[in-house]
Amino acid sequence: MKKWKNGIKSNKPLIHKVPFRQKAYFGISIAGVSFIQSMIDGSMLKFYTDFILFPTILFGIVQLIFGIWNSLNDPLIGYYSDKTLLTNKRVTRKRWLYRAIPFIAIGYFSIIFMNPEIPVVFIFVILLIGLAIQDTGGAIFHINRNALLVSITDEDSERSSLVVVSLIFQTILGIFTYLLPLIFLIEDTPLWVLYIMFSVVGAISVIISFLGIKGIQEPANLYKEKSFIQLKTVLRDMFKFKSFIYFVLISFLINAVAATTLTFQLFYFQYVAEITGLKATLASTIALPVTFGAYFLMQICNKKIGPRKSLLTFIIISITGYIGLLFFTEYLTVIIFYIMILMGNSAYWIYSMPIFGNIIDEYESKIGKRNEGTFMGIRAIFESPSKSVMIFLFTVIINNMGYIGGQEQIPSAILGIKIGVSILPIIFLLSGFLLLLLFPLKGKKLQKLKELTRKLYDSRLD
Repeated sequence: MKKWKNGIKSNKPLIHKVPFRQKAYFGISIAGVSFIQSMIDGSMLKFYTDFILFPTILFGIVQLIFGIWNSLNDPLIGYYSDKTLLTNKRVTRKRWLYRAIPFIAIGYFSIIFMNPEIPVVFIFVILLIGLAIQDTGGAIFHINRNALLVSITDEDSERSSLVVVSLIFQTILGIFTYLLPLIFLIEDTPLWVLYIMFSVVGAISVIISFLGIKGIQEPANLYKEKSFIQLKTVLRDMFKFKSFIYFVLISFLINAVAATTLTFQLFYFQYVAEITGLKATLASTIALPVTFGAYFLMQICNKKIGPRKSLLTFIIISITGYIGLLFFTEYLTVIIFYIMILMGNSAYWIYSMPIFGNIIDEYESKIGKRNEGTFMGIRAIFESPSKSVMIFLFTVIINNMGYIGGQEQIPSAILGIKIGVSILPIIFLLSGFLLLLLFPLKGKKLQKLKELTRKLYDSRLD
């Protein structure tokens, strides 16, 4: 991959652009993987508690244990993938992406065929093992894909553009991710219908993922300057950087909200706003295309004020949406508030990549090493378990407030759902907002870093 300027090969080291075709392949690959992941995030809590009649608190405990697994395997996967790039010339990030898909598929299919007649202990064990296998595949995929994404360009606008294009493809499949749970999981649907629905999602996801990975290209010189470094040394050096510490805390807080929006939305729609059937389907049909259009607005904001300030702006918009859900349950207002929330989620995914890419660049400028995979793995220690922690807190709240799966809910249980859906995310988002305000890698310091790292990218991408 040569240096690109406005999509045309150029010898001028001005802009490291990525051709749209490559952006599309990045997008297609993650759209397939996210189809399964979003179905798990959005459907499994409701599926297990209301259809399998698995105790709510036990599902929360599974998520808590699963979160510990997340913390253990992600940095090791990131470090090992970095190491194999140096010790085996045939191994590439792309090959790691291929290896991830079987784990994702096996883990997913192992948890979708449960039945309420199966003993609770057996369900608990299979759910935990299945999620762990699926998460291992997801970690292999996301760590290596994201490491490749931040390595093929140093431009903030290009990094965010890569994420935007990915989100476009994810949104196309995401329409079904939103519609299918709303159609099938807030009505009394036979289990065999759910099995078919989940299976079709899994098959489509695997096929699309392989097609996307096949088209991804890696620059020939991308790893020529890499050198091996011990994991304990990397960890010690990483936490010397305030920007890294701030970012992983921000990631934990905001990802906890973004990754559980659909999971909690099902409970809010059915029990609080009483939006079911065609009205629920129509709500998502309206909200998703509007969010789709907001991606382009986010690109404009990124170019005008940069990723950090843009993310601050959309966090405020998202908080406003959650406040609205707390006080208003009318149909149209709920749609508007969820649009605002989805915009905030998208902003986090779009802007976090260029921000984190700059942190890796800062590390390389000071230490002389890069280790993108290890960075992604350490980030995942904080980011991945955040979803499990959020779901655990939600299940504790609604369980203590009287929620019983598969039954009509008492007023206190409905109040518990409102607290879990709105107040909990507001607390997390406000905390993330304050940390992002204090984030140290900004202004003149960031500008100086950009000038320093450009030559490094010139040599790698030439």
